[in-house]
Amino acid sequence: MIHHESHVALPQRRRTAAPARNSDLLTETQILAMPDDEYMSERQLTFFSSLLAALEATLVAKAQRADGEIAAGAVEADPVDRASIEEEHRMALSTRARDAGQLLEVRAALARIGSGDFGYCAETGDPIGIARLLVRPTTVLTTEAQQRKESMTRRFRV
Repeated sequence: MIHHESHVALPQRRRTAAPARNSDLLTETQILAMPDDEYMSERQLTFFSSLLAALEATLVAKAQRADGEIAAGAVEADPVDRASIEEEHRMALSTRARDAGQLLEVRAALARIGSGDFGYCAETGDPIGIARLLVRPTTVLTTEAQQRKESMTRRFRV
């Protein structure tokens, strides 16, 4: 486990986000400008909770649309139309599977917010960082830990 020395005391991890009004939510610019001692404060957790909840709602709506499209894969008599419909069906299933995986990641991130582990590396316990979480709010590893993981994967791939 690698730990970086820091002169800033990190806040305790076991915070939970309280529901907030839209007017109380931080913007990305505001959250990036916050000092290090505010890392994973209640306001930041509320921001990420709202961000993840919106992503979850989008993925659920997409899944419902995809399910409708898959179910509507009508029976066509023309073999050319049927081949086209089967290809669209295959693509819809592939997209649906990818979105289902992403939905699991979003729900896991929301659970980490509830448990107080959100924003901290699952491997090292170090803060992941606001900028990285804004790009990928479902991440569980710091950039360094992710690079080590990818390096190990490449090294042992035959």
